[in-house]
Amino acid sequence: MREKANKLISEARKVVSVLDEAFTVLALKNYWKRWNNTGTAVWTDSRVGNYQYMGWADAAYVQFDALCKRIREQRQNAANMKLEQVYLARSRNRLAGGGTQHSRRLMGGQVETNMEVYNELDSDDEE
Repeated sequence: MREKANKLISEARKVVSVLDEAFTVLALKNYWKRWNNTGTAVWTDSRVGNYQYMGWADAAYVQFDALCKRIREQRQNAANMKLEQVYLARSRNRLAGGGTQHSRRLMGGQVETNMEVYNELDSDDEE
């Protein structure tokens, strides 16, 4: 079971595939200025609201392909895998108290409770 706990996010293709990650990045790049009221979408167009959606521009498909290739390469890079391991270990310790079940008093009288939390990457369910 501990072996599964050490599984990297990038190895868990059921959680976030290369395509999922690339599309998320593409959508963020496309709509960022629109969401912040500083411009319009980069690769999509709409007429009279979203109900007459016109689709993605060809440049978006080129960008999407480049993102997929870059993400796939990044997931195979040893330095990125090590960074991911460090991040996951730090997150588990910081957010879940390393799996221990105790609490401590913080400044201002707040109580920090450390408890085991659900981790989809630790799941034994293999489809």
